[in-house]
Amino acid sequence: MAGDFVKHKKDSDMMSVWSYFLVAKDGNSAKCKRCPSILKTLGGSTKGLHTHLSTKHNIKVISASTSQDTENLNTAPPPAKRKLDDYFTKTKSDDDNLDDVLARMIALDGFPFSVFITSDNLRKLLLAKYTDLPKSAVTIQKRVMNYSEK
Repeated sequence: MAGDFVKHKKDSDMMSVWSYFLVAKDGNSAKCKRCPSILKTLGGSTKGLHTHLSTKHNIKVISASTSQDTENLNTAPPPAKRKLDDYFTKTKSDDDNLDDVLARMIALDGFPFSVFITSDNLRKLLLAKYTDLPKSAVTIQKRVMNYSEK
């Protein structure tokens, strides 16, 4: 089996993951030089090799593409991540808007439409402030969908 693996052309480059592996003659797998592990490299992918070195041997190899990505990150600020609640309107009257409350509870808190119908306690709580609470899950779904289009 050892004869089926040969040195990769980048074997002498210590910045290459291939300095830690032998490549199979067919190019579809690699054998770790530090342990008996054999890993797949189908299509030339080295992600598994990097992961193996990192998790099994605590070795990080910084490839040219990784260092290029790092350079790009240093020159340009990362795009701002948007939160789900950024898509909701924020006005002073939001506390008085049933559609906004329903949409937030469904989208942000993960409530199903039906819980507003089946939960007596939730209905009592909402009815204390909102007299127009729908009586069907389909109606609540329509109101939330209409609200999302605004």
